[in-house]
Amino acid sequence: MSRKRTSEDNGPEIIPDDVSNLLEGKKIHLVVSGGVAAYKACHLARLFVKAGSRVRTSITKAGARFSTPLAFEALTGEKCVRSMWERDSPEIEHVSWASWADLLVVAPATADFIARAAGGLASDFSLATLLAGARPTLFAPAMNSRMYQNPATQRNLQTLKDLGHGVIEPDFGLLACGDLGLGRMPEPEEILFRAAKVLAPPILLGKKILITGGSTRENWDSVRFLANRSTGRMAAALAEAAWLMGAKVSLILGPSAVSPQIKDPALEVSRVESATDLLKAVEDALKGQDALFMAAAPADFRPEKRIEGKIKKTDPATPLSLPLARNPDILKTIHPQKDKNTILVGFNADQEELLAERALKKLKEKNLDYIVSNPATGPNSSFASDDTSFSLTKKGGRLLCKGESSKFAAAWIILRLVFSEPSF
Repeated sequence: MSRKRTSEDNGPEIIPDDVSNLLEGKKIHLVVSGGVAAYKACHLARLFVKAGSRVRTSITKAGARFSTPLAFEALTGEKCVRSMWERDSPEIEHVSWASWADLLVVAPATADFIARAAGGLASDFSLATLLAGARPTLFAPAMNSRMYQNPATQRNLQTLKDLGHGVIEPDFGLLACGDLGLGRMPEPEEILFRAAKVLAPPILLGKKILITGGSTRENWDSVRFLANRSTGRMAAALAEAAWLMGAKVSLILGPSAVSPQIKDPALEVSRVESATDLLKAVEDALKGQDALFMAAAPADFRPEKRIEGKIKKTDPATPLSLPLARNPDILKTIHPQKDKNTILVGFNADQEELLAERALKKLKEKNLDYIVSNPATGPNSSFASDDTSFSLTKKGGRLLCKGESSKFAAAWIILRLVFSEPSF
């Protein structure tokens, strides 16, 4: 569930524990048009309800051939309208629904429905509600790949975008007709993310943020490597939260780190293997960034010599010691290369009793603007967990926050504090 954080300037602020919290209390009009993917709309309706949204559904005549109004009424506890002529009150429902909704989601959006919506038609209840409303709208196309790529459909989709509607790129995969191609309706979980982004406060709109995450691998031979237990979950949470707030995000991850749950050009994900690879990737992407969040845990050392092939433990010549070389300190190395106004945020994982002391030392030694500290050992260790115990300290030693939360909530708090604090 979401929580409130007191802000002296703006009053209580909602801190979401996960993405779904951004949809709590929101009113959503779900439009179901006539495609096989209508069965996915049932799951989507359920996800919205589970997130705390109030969901009303309208279904086209063709959509009702693939799913039933009764199913949506059972899942949402709200009315599902099929026709403007099914009236049980004098209320002009397509107008009142248009005023009621915070967001209208069309899923699935067939080629036929997209064409009629782009043409401004009001030939059924769903289209009339779309035409009567000024609320944000998301279309989730679902059709055969040749229909999707047809110039007429692409023109209609561009018209919808030009009118200010959101369009989610369909997925590539096996289609109902048996073809393999672009045209699958995005999964309900991704549509939920997109809906949350539309309704989230765009407080980082226009910002460019670079984030690193996960462990690196330092190869000893072709099979074995040195690494650590970092999973990249904090980096993924930061990337998702920043994307939801409107930022353009570049995320650089180690080879085994988890990825964000959404695919979008505004959230670019790349992979690296070693600490030297990570340094080069950061150097290449750093220019023009408003902030770098160095959440990665690159290995401090690498084998002095990499051996090709697999070292045999039965070989008498196999060494029983491993000479190490130091890896570059990425934050120290890139500091002279960054733009003057790029904010540097470091991360510090250490023994709990040493965290505060080490954080202050790293702030000064690496010339950071902020540092996030997490216990690396003991019961409060954040490794491989969805939750974290964390603190955020500003340059000069001022502690801005300290607490325990989900990593998503921590990411939200960190981003809000870093970008709301007065500049240096």
